[in-house]
Amino acid sequence: MKSNHIVSRSRLVALVALAWIASCVGCGGYPNLGRVSGKVTLGGQPLADAVVTFSPAASGSPSSGKTDSSGSYVLLYARGVRGAEAGEHSVTISTFSAANPDADPPVAEVPEKVPFKYRKPGELKATVKKGSQTIDFPLEPGPIEEPKPEKAKGKKK
Repeated sequence: MKSNHIVSRSRLVALVALAWIASCVGCGGYPNLGRVSGKVTLGGQPLADAVVTFSPAASGSPSSGKTDSSGSYVLLYARGVRGAEAGEHSVTISTFSAANPDADPPVAEVPEKVPFKYRKPGELKATVKKGSQTIDFPLEPGPIEEPKPEKAKGKKK
C-alpha cells in the first residue's frame, strides 16, 4: 500500500508540473498567439493615448492596446491575455474618444491626432508570429480629416 501511495503522489506532482508548463506555453491556453508590443510615434514624437488595434486578415478576434506617455503599447487579446493571433493583420491607430456627459464626472471628447490614412483599414499591416515581438509604427503627419472627393471639372449642375 505504501508504494501505491508514493506512486500516486509522484503522478500528482507530474500532472501539476505538466499543467503549469502548459499554462506557461502559448500565452495561457491560447496556442496561436504571439506577444506584441511596440512604440507609436507621430512625426518622430511619442504618441500618447492612442488605441492600436490589430484585426486578423482571416477570421478571428482583434487585439488592442493603448499607448502610454512614451508611445509604448502592449496588445491584449482577451481580458488578462496578452498577444494577438498569429498571421496577417490590418492595423488601425486612433486617439479619438467620444464625450460622455452622463459620466460622473463628465468626460470630454478627445480629438483625433492621427492622420486619416492610418485610421482606415488596410493602410497599415503587420504580421504577428508566435513568440514575443516588437512592432513599431513611425507615423508621418498628414490630414486628420478624410479627404473630400474632388468635383468633376467641366460639368454643370
